[in-house]
Amino acid sequence: MSCLKDVYFWRQSLILIGDSVHSAGTGLMLSFSSVLNPALLSNSTDIQATPEEVSWISASLGFAGLVGLIFLPPFFQHFGRKTIHIALNCLLSIGFLCFFFSNSITGLFIGKFIQGIDMGGVTITIFIIAEYSHPKRRGYFMTIKKASVSLGSLLCHSLYFSWTWRQIALIAVVPYTISTVMILFWPESPAYLAMKGKYKECEKSHIWLFGNSQKSIKDLDELLTAQMERRNKRPKTPMEMVKRILGKFTRKDFMKPTLIVALLTLMVDASGRYYMILYIIQIVVEITGDTSTAVYCSIAADIFTMIALIFQGFVIKRISRRKILLYFGVTSTVLTYVLSLIIYLQSNHKIGADLLWLTPSLIVFNSFMGFVGVIPTAFTVIGEIYPLEHKGTGSFAAGVLFTGLYAITVKCIPKIIDELGVEGMFAIFATCLLVCVIGLYFTLIETKDRTLQDIEDEIKGIKRINERLISAT
Repeated sequence: MSCLKDVYFWRQSLILIGDSVHSAGTGLMLSFSSVLNPALLSNSTDIQATPEEVSWISASLGFAGLVGLIFLPPFFQHFGRKTIHIALNCLLSIGFLCFFFSNSITGLFIGKFIQGIDMGGVTITIFIIAEYSHPKRRGYFMTIKKASVSLGSLLCHSLYFSWTWRQIALIAVVPYTISTVMILFWPESPAYLAMKGKYKECEKSHIWLFGNSQKSIKDLDELLTAQMERRNKRPKTPMEMVKRILGKFTRKDFMKPTLIVALLTLMVDASGRYYMILYIIQIVVEITGDTSTAVYCSIAADIFTMIALIFQGFVIKRISRRKILLYFGVTSTVLTYVLSLIIYLQSNHKIGADLLWLTPSLIVFNSFMGFVGVIPTAFTVIGEIYPLEHKGTGSFAAGVLFTGLYAITVKCIPKIIDELGVEGMFAIFATCLLVCVIGLYFTLIETKDRTLQDIEDEIKGIKRINERLISAT
C-alpha cells in the first residue's frame, strides 16, 4: 500500500511531526550559544562577560543535564511518554524566557541551567520515536527528527544577521508551544502501556498506530507475552526490589547496549555533531582569520547538513545500520585525519596557505559525510538497542554519557585549540572515531527493519518459536 493511502503512516507521522517541531526548537537551543557568546564578548549588548564566564555558561548546559538525569528517567518510566515530552517542552520554553528577560550573567546561567536539565533526557525523545514508529519507517523517521534539529540550527545562524539574541530567544518558544499542542492528540505508547500491565489500552493504542494486520497482531502478541512474563517475575519484597535495581547494572542485557551507546555517543561527538554547531565560527576564524568567511561557512554547513540528511533518508532505508556505521565511520576517520594534516601543513609550513577556502570546504564536507552516515544512524540505534525494562536506567546511562561528553567537549575545545591548535583538535577527534569503529565492529548487532521486541530478544539471548521461549545456545 502506498504511504499516502496508508492511514497508519499518517498516524505515525502525527507523532513524528510533533516531535520534529520539538527537535527544531532543540536545534535553536544547541546553536544559541553561537549567537549569545559573541554578543556577550562584545559591546553590542547590555550584558558583558569574560571569556571564562562565557565558556562556563555554554558548558553548564551539559553539567546541568546530570541533575536532569536524577528526575527524568524515572519520570519517563512511571508517568508515560506524552507527559515527559510535554515536561521537556516546558523546561526548554522557560529557559528561553529566562534569556529574554535576563539582565545579568546570573540570569543567563539560570536559563542555561533550566535548559540543561532537559539535556538529561536527550535520549528520551529518541526512545519515544522508536516506540511509536513502524520498524521499516523507524530509520528515516529518526533521520527526519535529526534534520529538524539542523533546521533549527540553520534558523538560528540565519537570524544572527538581523535579530538580537533576545529576539531569537523569544521566537524559540514557538516550536515548543506547537509541539505541546500536537502531543495532546497522541495516544500513549503501546510499549509503555504493556510495561504497566494495561493490556487492553495497549492493544487499542497498538492497533490505532500499526493496524490489525496479521503481522501487526503477531508483534502485539510478542510484546504482551514478554511484558506478562516480566511482570510475573517482579520482586515481592522491597529488598528484592533493591537487589533487582542494583543487579540491572551488571546484567549482560544492560551492559552490552550501554557499551554500544557509549561508543555511538563518542562517535557522534567526534563526528562534529556539537562542535560544528557551537564552535564552527571560532574554528574557521582560527584557520582563516576572517570572521565573514566563518559566518558564511557556518550557514553553508547548516545547509549541507540538511542536504546530507535528505541523502541519509535513502541510505538508511537501503543499507543495514551496522554497515552504515562501520563504512561511514572509517570514511569520517580518514577525512578527519586528512583535515588535521592539511591544517598542520598550512599553519606550520605554509604549504597550501594561499588556498583560503580549502580547509573550510573540507570541514563542511567532513560534516556532510558525518550527517549522511554516522550521526543520524547512531541516534537511531540508540533508540532501538535497550530492552523495554531497561529504558529508564538506559536513558539514565545514555544521558550520563551524552551530557558528560557534551560538557567536556564544550568546555575543553577552546583550551585544546589554544594548546594544540585546530589541527590537534581534529587529530584527537579522528583517534576517537578510530576507537569507536573498532569497538562497534565487535559489539554492534543489526537492528534494521526489526521490531523492538525482536532486538530485545537477541540482546537477551532468547529465541521465540511458535510463541514459546527457548533459551539461545
